[in-house]
Amino acid sequence: MTRFYAAVGGRLVRHRLRADGEVESLETVDLQLDVQYACLDPEETMLYCICSNGGVGRDGDRHFLAVLSIGDGAMREEGARIALPHRPIHIALDRGADRLLIAYNRPAALTVHPLGRDGAVRGTLGPFDGEPLVGHFPHQVLPLPARHAVLLVCRGDDATPTRGENPGSLRVLALTGGEARCVRSVAPHGGFGFGPRNCAIHPNGAWLYAVLERQNALAMFRLDEDAIEPGPAFALCMLERPERILRPQLAGAVLLHPDGRCGYALNRSHAGHVADGRLVDAGGENSVVVFDIDPVTGAPSVRQVVALPGVHARCFCLVDDGRSLVVGMRQPSAVERAEGGLLERSAGFSVFRVDRDGGIALSRHHAVEVGAAQLFWVGACGSR
Repeated sequence: MTRFYAAVGGRLVRHRLRADGEVESLETVDLQLDVQYACLDPEETMLYCICSNGGVGRDGDRHFLAVLSIGDGAMREEGARIALPHRPIHIALDRGADRLLIAYNRPAALTVHPLGRDGAVRGTLGPFDGEPLVGHFPHQVLPLPARHAVLLVCRGDDATPTRGENPGSLRVLALTGGEARCVRSVAPHGGFGFGPRNCAIHPNGAWLYAVLERQNALAMFRLDEDAIEPGPAFALCMLERPERILRPQLAGAVLLHPDGRCGYALNRSHAGHVADGRLVDAGGENSVVVFDIDPVTGAPSVRQVVALPGVHARCFCLVDDGRSLVVGMRQPSAVERAEGGLLERSAGFSVFRVDRDGGIALSRHHAVEVGAAQLFWVGACGSR
């Protein structure tokens, strides 16, 4: 029995993925505020959820961390919710499973939350903030192989008519004695034209794969404990039609297969306009990129680019020990037919079979009714 978790607005749902690719909803917990992200403990008994009434383009004024017990076949909140200073964007558990790491993008910040042996949150350190420490707009925080070292993935943003570009960076922070120090900042060309959004570390601990959101590219950096080389060893374009980009066109999340032979990354395009009250696809690329990894050099190479049946997949996850891939389509949309009229496409889960070599084929799309909310997060897979 294979399960995964997903959130529509503030509703967190545990799902079962059946052998035929169908998705069945199991338990639901209403957390009231929109779930931004969540992470699972190694024993698959606790789920840590960050929630906010903020979102894309709005700050919000209520934000919290909730702890859910999930180990006995039911989902229930444990203890009091922990107030957070800003809208959180990402959460991760450190390698010792004794601290939670939470990243914030606007304003840029990091908080650290020690955990008791029972998995309960024992306080808050931070927020740690300021451009010299956390850069411009962290979007992800990851523990590095070196103890007490974490990676902040800071995407920056493009120039606008009223201000210049904010540079992106990969920032290594040392967390010791209740303090945070930036010990290394990787920012090719000063971070200009460098917009990392999500990273994944290879199982060998020596290769770091970074999706560059604003450049629609994937880059590989060599990694040694907490030392990231100053520039990428390899890079590749993620788009099939880079010569005719229809904005906004963004690269998204990245995952590596458990065996380390290949990985997966998302291309995302928003709806372009509204017709008859429906969001209409702008015609950009919404797809899963399957890339092979050279076992000697770590170089990525594109094997497949598989179109998705909708717009803007924000999150995805591997389930069943990497034998299935579940992609969350964030919101419903429509596409203009060549013969006229609109073809409706739902929010929901696109389920792919993963073959022995890591290639994917669409099994089915499971529609999810989201109403005015969004299917904003999918992940934290387990077999319980």
